[in-house]
Amino acid sequence: MEEELDLSNMTVEDLFRAKDERRKRLANLPFEEKIQIVKKLQKVSRTLKDVDRANAETDCANIESQIKT
Repeated sequence: MEEELDLSNMTVEDLFRAKDERRKRLANLPFEEKIQIVKKLQKVSRTLKDVDRANAETDCANIESQIKT
């Protein structure tokens, strides 16, 4: 589990160091774990697309009902 960060005292150097450490940690993951991460990201992407599509349909329905009145 990742530890909680205190962003109030964080410097730009701290951010770059944390970014570099995270990049190295992810690069060292086994290939199988990387594949699982990609699958989870694809699932999130599909969910967001579905939500976006549903929102677009709702917006269109609202616009149509406003035009009719």
